[in-house]
Amino acid sequence: MLDPRIKLRHLACFLEVTAQKSFGKAARSLSLTQPAVSKAIAELEAILGTPLLERSRRGVFLTASGEVFRRYAGTAFAALKEGLDSVGRTERDGGTTISIGALPTVATRLVPAAVIAAKAEGLRATIRVLTGPNDYLLGRLKEGSLDIVVGRLSDPAMMQGLAFEPLYSEEIVFVVRQGHPLQHRSSVTLHDIAAYTVLFPIQGSIIRPDVERLMLGQGLTALPDTIETVSPSFGRRYTRMSDAVWIISRGVVLDDLEEGQLALLPVSIDRPTGAVGITTRFDTLPRAALNRLREALRRLAAELP
Repeated sequence: MLDPRIKLRHLACFLEVTAQKSFGKAARSLSLTQPAVSKAIAELEAILGTPLLERSRRGVFLTASGEVFRRYAGTAFAALKEGLDSVGRTERDGGTTISIGALPTVATRLVPAAVIAAKAEGLRATIRVLTGPNDYLLGRLKEGSLDIVVGRLSDPAMMQGLAFEPLYSEEIVFVVRQGHPLQHRSSVTLHDIAAYTVLFPIQGSIIRPDVERLMLGQGLTALPDTIETVSPSFGRRYTRMSDAVWIISRGVVLDDLEEGQLALLPVSIDRPTGAVGITTRFDTLPRAALNRLREALRRLAAELP
């Protein structure tokens, strides 16, 4: 039987803190004070009789009990959200909402095209799109704030309770402005690139470990001049304005390459690829609108170059 002392605010605060891994960020996201969020978590832990979160200088982490509780709290929160959406349905939006999490690599090309295609085929729904780092999106999916994530396959610990359907593999590329000094070489090495400013993926980004392994494999432990970013808009603009070399997933710059705004360097090493696909919760209920969108994603992914 559900303990009547557990309130919606308890669940909302708990799920937001686990998603943000920070009481302060969760408070700002919920438009609450940090003491109010801390109090809600303390009340919830007292009701359940067990710690749910561990606090440290490195952030906030789930205990074993917290991991179990998040799985069920996320499901309950998602079910309540679905019920509220159903009550508020209108003829305009077809009575449903689809919340999509998308990595920047797919948010610029695959997801917009899939939504357009699905709507042309009769999809009638309010579409919400959230972009961000892969693990952040998966956390939102687990808590029920998202219905689907289009992104990279994460590590096994992060994928507990989730199902992944691969769509395609995405390559890491090295791009520069048109007219860059390295552009017309027949072959470029990482040591050549090290002579320029390098736009490098930030710590915690999904491709950072792959890029670091790539560098170490060529004997480079560090680059002398780097700018760390995962912002497509900043990377695109900075690269076009300078002699910087941008290390990025091909999907982010595919349009720029096709339109001739940026150029691909012929780096003479095997570049790593990563699986991009659709991630859902195991307990996701079948929905016609969501299935229509998934079909569009599958079809368009199969047509990618």
